[in-house]
Amino acid sequence: MKRQILKTDFAALQILQYVHDLGSFSLAAEELGITQSTVSYAIAQLRETFRDPLFVRENNRTVATDQCRVIVGHAATLLETFEGLAADRTFDPGREEGRVAVSCNHYERVTLLPALIADLRRRAPGLRLRFVSSHARGEEQLKRGECDILLGPVQFVGETVFKRHVCSDTYVYVMDPNNPLARGDLTGERIAGARHAVVQFAGGWRPGYFGAFESLGIELKTAVELSEYGDLGAYLKGTDLIACTPRRLAERTMPGLTIRDLPIRIPLNVDMFWTTRTNMSDLFRWLRGRIVATVRETRRDAGNEAR
Repeated sequence: MKRQILKTDFAALQILQYVHDLGSFSLAAEELGITQSTVSYAIAQLRETFRDPLFVRENNRTVATDQCRVIVGHAATLLETFEGLAADRTFDPGREEGRVAVSCNHYERVTLLPALIADLRRRAPGLRLRFVSSHARGEEQLKRGECDILLGPVQFVGETVFKRHVCSDTYVYVMDPNNPLARGDLTGERIAGARHAVVQFAGGWRPGYFGAFESLGIELKTAVELSEYGDLGAYLKGTDLIACTPRRLAERTMPGLTIRDLPIRIPLNVDMFWTTRTNMSDLFRWLRGRIVATVRETRRDAGNEAR
């Protein structure tokens, strides 16, 4: 068996990881850009190597065996470690022509990316940037190498995951100026009696204000449900709806609406995540530093303008 293990290549382990995460041979083939027969062949070879079926069919679903889950956990660490070892250690921002993939969602695209992109165009004009939507799949995207950096108010930990705080915001309520709630004290009782436009992200992730209100016994009455913030401001105009959103997003994308503080402070913390694959790379160490520096510079300038 030892001799057979040594014949296992990284490509086969990556295929195993994709089938495990996606629960489908065909979806794994589509994501990797290979044929389904290639996926089947790789899994067949790994089944022989590890003397385990790895996947079984249950109720028309592809389900991983316990041994498969153990193998995938070790394979993810192995792949990221060796990709990190193979990374180019020399880096000059002005001459760099590498490619970077960042996963984030609407809030980060609106409040963080404009200044970041402008900064990177000045400092590293040859750098190719790709931004993808995480849709609550950021952890999977990082693990599979679909993105190099994840930005967002999410929380997960692991031996191969690193984290750095980027910025903080607070939630506010936004509404049409003629909404009765635009005047007087915005109490928990009035919020509970209002009709809400809420954002329920794909994948089941909910903004932090849901839990905060629930802990106070306040149940939000949903009238409109959206999958992202998008054009939320346009849906509030001329209606009795109110929506809880991050303050900086409301200030940038919802002109003409009334912004009101909540009766309690509910923070929104945006963090940056990456893995061992890019942890030691000069390019990504520089990039992570620029992300934090750009956000801080932009918000400091905004604070000075406000004063």
